Amino acid sequence: MNSRERVNTTLNHIEPDKVPLDLGGNVSGIHIKAYKRLIEYLRIEDKNIQYHDFVQQLVVPCEELLEKLKIDTRYIRPLDSIVKVEDVKVEHEGKYVGVYDQFGCFWGNFADKDLDEILYYDPVIHPFSEFKTVSEIENYNWPDGRDKSPFKGLKECAKKLYETTNYALTTHTAGCVFEYTTFIFGFTNALRYLLRKPELIIAAMEGFLTYWKDYITTFLNEVGEFLDIVCINGDLAQQAGPWMNLKVYEKIIKPVEKKLSDKVHELADVKINYHSCGSIPLFIPHWAEIGYDACNPVQISAYDMEPCSLKKRFGDQITFWGGLCNTQATLPFGTPQQIRDEVRRNLECFKPGGGFVASNVHNITAEVPPQNIVAMFDAANEFRNY
Repeated sequence: MNSRERVNTTLNHIEPDKVPLDLGGNVSGIHIKAYKRLIEYLRIEDKNIQYHDFVQQLVVPCEELLEKLKIDTRYIRPLDSIVKVEDVKVEHEGKYVGVYDQFGCFWGNFADKDLDEILYYDPVIHPFSEFKTVSEIENYNWPDGRDKSPFKGLKECAKKLYETTNYALTTHTAGCVFEYTTFIFGFTNALRYLLRKPELIIAAMEGFLTYWKDYITTFLNEVGEFLDIVCINGDLAQQAGPWMNLKVYEKIIKPVEKKLSDKVHELADVKINYHSCGSIPLFIPHWAEIGYDACNPVQISAYDMEPCSLKKRFGDQITFWGGLCNTQATLPFGTPQQIRDEVRRNLECFKPGGGFVASNVHNITAEVPPQNIVAMFDAANEFRNY
């Protein structure tokens, strides 16, 4: 099997020849500091290091590295989102330095730090933080998802990758409904309003839904025929379980997020890979109903996320995308042998019956030693065969 066949086979819950491997997404990426050490360790030269996600400090892995690690996926992103490291321009807002996104959220860190010391940028200015009425939300200057300018030249790039390689082609994050309410209101406000003023959260979600439906329509009209997977973000849980009562999720969030899923499936013959960190078992049956085909990053260190148990309970409902090695403990702080042993155990749990794409659990963080990253992917390649 080639890479595209391998990924699509496992997404259809059929065992391929070997477990597909992923690296380089918005939640399966690598921090610039870890990346620089890794390519130096492997004696790979990348003269054109580029961010694909400045806020998370994630870079585009060079082709030589992806080939060396035998990665089966390649990412299709708007070309204007990929920026050379030396070309990044930041803004100052009071005590913060950072960047604005298209919705008016400012992602920042403290301006008194040296830029090289900043590991991540968080949402620190929330444009809806003082909003009290639905009309304020509806009258907000929402961005236009029909704008074609971010996708200029992308069709040609996607067509070339599709026709000249056999990799599975997946998108950057191309939708984010509820999670973005926590950025635009602020996390505490969003969860408070979810219970006390749900009409504000619903109005905001409808605004995001309109934008993302227009965005995904514009995006997939350009490149949908070449894609295998579309990525959508959600983030509904934390280490110990869901952020909200499941009845609240079912009533308020699920119906809105299903509309975006329906739109994606209407537009293109693709699978949806949905992102939520934390302990997610309570959500998985709902995600299957919504039309999500896979979920990532499979945070195996969270409550009730033991790999064999997850596979036994939910392996016929959804594809697990991630789950390769505990990114909170073993990957940054373990030995290469401990990493090898853990990867082998996790693959043994997730492999049967297909429905598994192996990747790092969320992004490889700045402190991870290069020998540990190599150990993880070496073990994945050693034990991935069916």
